[in-house]
Amino acid sequence: MGEKMVDFSVLDYDTHEDYLKSFSTKKDYLYLGSQRVVTSLAKLGYRSTKIPYDEPEFLRRHDLAMQAIRPKIMGIQPFSTFMSPTNKDPVLLEFKRREEPIYSKNLATIVFTMYTSSYCSEISGYLDLGMSWTNAARNAHAHTNWPGIFQGTAYLRPMPHHLSYSNPRYNMLNYSDSDNFRVLHDHRYGMLFMHKGDQKVLPVGGQPNPFAKNIRRSTAISPKYGTMIFYDHIVRKKV
Repeated sequence: MGEKMVDFSVLDYDTHEDYLKSFSTKKDYLYLGSQRVVTSLAKLGYRSTKIPYDEPEFLRRHDLAMQAIRPKIMGIQPFSTFMSPTNKDPVLLEFKRREEPIYSKNLATIVFTMYTSSYCSEISGYLDLGMSWTNAARNAHAHTNWPGIFQGTAYLRPMPHHLSYSNPRYNMLNYSDSDNFRVLHDHRYGMLFMHKGDQKVLPVGGQPNPFAKNIRRSTAISPKYGTMIFYDHIVRKKV
C-alpha cells in the first residue's frame, strides 16, 4: 500500500494479535488445533491475498491512521474549552477526545443516551454528535447547550429531533435523518444507520451482522450520566 494512502483498517484492531486473528478462520482452529500454527500461517500470508503487517509495521500504520483522524482544528473553538481542568467525568472526557476528528470530518459518532424522568419513565435516544455540535455552534432551534454541558450546568438529554427518540410515557417513538446519517430498518438486524458520506451501513444492535467492521462500540460510565454508549465510524477516504 502506498504511503499516500492511510490504511484505516488497522484501527479496527486494538492489538497486533487481534489483527492477525482476522486472517484466520474457524476451520483453521478446527483442523490445525494450535494457536501458534494458525498465527504462523497468517503471518506468512496463506490466508490472504496480501501478507499481513508484522508488529512494527502494524504499530506504525496504526499511528499514521490515528494521526490522520486528529488533524488540527482551524478556526473552531471546541466546546471542551468550557470544561474545568479538574473535571474528570469519564463521559465528558470521551466527548472531548472526539472533538478534533469529528470537526475534521474524519470521524462520525452516534451516541446512545438515556435518563429516567421525574415521573420514572426511561427516555432514550441516538444522536448525531457532530450535527449536535454544529447546531449548538450556530444556535439552531432546539439546539443542545454544549457549553453548559461541559461546564456542568446543563444535562445532555435525548430530544425528539434526534436520530431516534423513545418516550414510553407518551407512547412516542421518533426517527429522523441527520446531517451525517440516514436511519434504516432491517427485519434481520433491526435499526441501522447509513453514513451519508461514504455510504457505510452502521449497526447499533447486539446481534451478529455483516456490518460490524464499520463501527467501533465503546462505553463510558460516569456518576452524572450513568452508562453512555459511543458508536464511532471512521470515514473512509484518501488523505
